[in-house]
Amino acid sequence: MQDPVLLTSLVQKAQQANQEVQQYFSTLSFDQLNWRPAPLAWSIGQCLDHLVVSDLHYFPTLKQIAVGQYEMKPWEKWNPLRGMFGKMLVLSMQEQPKKKYRAPRIFLPDEQPLQPVTLLERFTKHQDSLVGYLQAFHRTDLDHIQITSPASRLVTYSLRHALIVLLQHQYRHINQARRVENHADFPRLGES
Repeated sequence: MQDPVLLTSLVQKAQQANQEVQQYFSTLSFDQLNWRPAPLAWSIGQCLDHLVVSDLHYFPTLKQIAVGQYEMKPWEKWNPLRGMFGKMLVLSMQEQPKKKYRAPRIFLPDEQPLQPVTLLERFTKHQDSLVGYLQAFHRTDLDHIQITSPASRLVTYSLRHALIVLLQHQYRHINQARRVENHADFPRLGES
């Protein structure tokens, strides 16, 4: 079914996510952006990079749908568990996590230190693309179109669930980045 109300809400959330990223993180230094609270924990930069990296795996499919060239594969049409996967993803990918999940390998952020200006420009460009796709879906049946997860060819879910998860995922990691920034040992400007 078409759902312009949901899409308008998701567009607003995507735009707000970009505004929050710019507001909270645009003044961070290189050291602050790349500081990790623990050796295996992600930095603020890695949280943001992870969002871009993971979403980019969805973008080719979203582009095909937006321009009307997407054809569902037989497994996407007939997967008996497709409704279950989407609902599970929406429940598991809450903005305020109840449980930590390990990101699939293809979604991992860069291990190299990230440059603040480059990363923030990349994030903004990424958000603009996402908003463009969301706006293109106003006449799209979000429940009929099924897509395959970039992380597993066995997992399929509706476009509706995919879009909801993408935005929940963004806020999940923006919130994670805020927790890093609020960590007691986070390097503050003027500290030596």
